[in-house]
Amino acid sequence: MPEANTQDLISTDAIKDGTQALHHDAWDVQEFDRATSTWERLAGTMTVARESLNTAPALIRDLFWSFHKRAPRINDQARLKAAYEINRQIVEEVMQTSEWRQLRESGSVNDAMLSAIATIGASEQALKALDPKECKQINQLAAATEAAEKFFKQADTLNELSGQANPEQAQELRAQVEKARTSAKRKERIAARLAQQLAAGSEERLSAIRQAARRGMSEALAEAEATQNALAAFGGGYSRNGGEDEGQRELNAQEKFALAERVLRSPKLRAIAEMSGRFKRIALSVQKSKVDYPPSLITSITIGADLAHVLPGELALLADPVTEDLFYLKFAERRLLQYELIGYEPEGRGPLILAVDESGSMKDHCGPMTKEVWSKAVMLALQSIARRQKRDFAVIHFSGAGNLRFDLFPKGDSIPNEVIACAEHFFNRGTVFEEWMEKALELVDESAFEKADVICVSDGLTEIESAVQEEWQKRRAVRGMRAYSVLVGTTQGEELLHAISDAVFVLDDLADDLPALNTIFSV
Repeated sequence: MPEANTQDLISTDAIKDGTQALHHDAWDVQEFDRATSTWERLAGTMTVARESLNTAPALIRDLFWSFHKRAPRINDQARLKAAYEINRQIVEEVMQTSEWRQLRESGSVNDAMLSAIATIGASEQALKALDPKECKQINQLAAATEAAEKFFKQADTLNELSGQANPEQAQELRAQVEKARTSAKRKERIAARLAQQLAAGSEERLSAIRQAARRGMSEALAEAEATQNALAAFGGGYSRNGGEDEGQRELNAQEKFALAERVLRSPKLRAIAEMSGRFKRIALSVQKSKVDYPPSLITSITIGADLAHVLPGELALLADPVTEDLFYLKFAERRLLQYELIGYEPEGRGPLILAVDESGSMKDHCGPMTKEVWSKAVMLALQSIARRQKRDFAVIHFSGAGNLRFDLFPKGDSIPNEVIACAEHFFNRGTVFEEWMEKALELVDESAFEKADVICVSDGLTEIESAVQEEWQKRRAVRGMRAYSVLVGTTQGEELLHAISDAVFVLDDLADDLPALNTIFSV
């Protein structure tokens, strides 16, 4: 579905028919309408709920606004229809729960997708808690109130016409007026009786609804977190906390929905997304702590208070008690003469290459997760580093002989489908190292820049041909390439990996991965 034009998002007015409990404006109405047209689940919830409870659409709309609006509040001035007073009570109960506050704190405010998830969770469970007999009474109350209004309007119209008619027609119209008013009053009595019956059990009903809504919102909170993980892991531009994804294009509503649905349907992708959040935070922390290109070249003399760069002549003021106070005065006023330095960042660095073992045993657990999930989460974190450093990022999937797949992300950029396809791929064969090593050397040679970094994640190997090892070592030295290896769940091949790597990490349990991550994320 294409993005809506800005002009199409302007609704004519708020809803003023006595059905909505929350303060709102035309924009809020349009935001909800756009959400229902974007997320089929929300529209489906509306349809199903309406079949059992006539007032449900208005309730769902109020709940959505309670999660979406920055400062939601009940409209105490609104004269709600009797049946919709129950909606107001339900919304008040929901807004007093800790789960409601947690969902808003998790990011639902001004986020239509997360607000929709929260609304579905709260409304579905709340409506299930309503007894079918109560639903029937609420529907009858709504119908009786609507019929009474209709008859009163009909009486007013007939009464106005009678004043313009001839005597004979006026008498007949006045009789119809009395009949309409009698019908309206009869409907009012029915509505009053139903409202009284519903009021008698309101405390018990609201308690059951509150408990059910809390369960629904707890489930929605877990789904909202999983959705945010999915979008942050695979969405590129969707990162509520900014960080390494700043500057990337924001996904539109339809793209977010499609991406989240695809990731959440796959247990593997969901697990990778969950882990990648931690890995990206570690990677960003490691990168922020680095000083790759410190100032080193003197360009001129300036003034300031940087003691590390103060001219010797200024420091000499400290040697004499007579001039010592002058030094401190100039320091306080930031007028000390000091060197102005500049550091030069190299034109670029070579590719960042991850070689991922996709032998069948990588599906096995090694502590809290499978080895494959861990390696693919590492992949997403390394891609974020490549994007930050504007380096080409390559993923080489390898397994048995002839099982080689290559994914290239120029300057770390990608679209969600490309990253998902890379994360989903799995050969499920044996383990052969030579082919991926040759492919990695080919990528390094094709790069215009030096200082490539190659990281290999494997769960064991038996041999590497000596000729391949020799060529690897030779080309590493020529191109300034660094190589790291992570051996997961075994020590098989540790000596071989030491021969081709600057550092090797052996992980017996993936819960103890921090030292390895700190090193490989320092690239």
